[in-house]
Amino acid sequence: MNCKIEILSNMKMVYMRNIGPYGSKMNIEMMKHFKKWINKHQLNDELKKHGIYGVPQDDPARTLPEKCRYDLMIMTNRDFSNDQMVQTGHFEGGKYAVFTMRHTSEKVNLFWSQLPDYIQNNQLNMRQAPIIERYREEEGEDKVCEFLLPIF
Repeated sequence: MNCKIEILSNMKMVYMRNIGPYGSKMNIEMMKHFKKWINKHQLNDELKKHGIYGVPQDDPARTLPEKCRYDLMIMTNRDFSNDQMVQTGHFEGGKYAVFTMRHTSEKVNLFWSQLPDYIQNNQLNMRQAPIIERYREEEGEDKVCEFLLPIF
């Protein structure tokens, strides 16, 4: 699988968080809820430009599944600090290796299982930051997701 290199800017963002096992139905429900919130607040331009980022905050090999934090975020300069449905923060940008694939459980699981090979085959020098999932709205049945690996 090939990758492309992308530089993400430092930006303000809003996010929702779920605490529990990665890949759970709660994370899927949070995505549906987050998309409704984005639509309600007319952030469609931001959605089209940046997509929705999924950020696992914990290493499931070191953190109990019920304690794992998963954030969904969207980049925006708008102020939502008084909105109790979301939290606000700052995204630290940087250089990322981006892998794109069809968004199926099989493809995503295959990516995670082969991640060490992707890192080695592409000679990536990883930096200490979460691997990010990015979801962009797609037309039709061929939904894609991207994995962004933080690199130097």
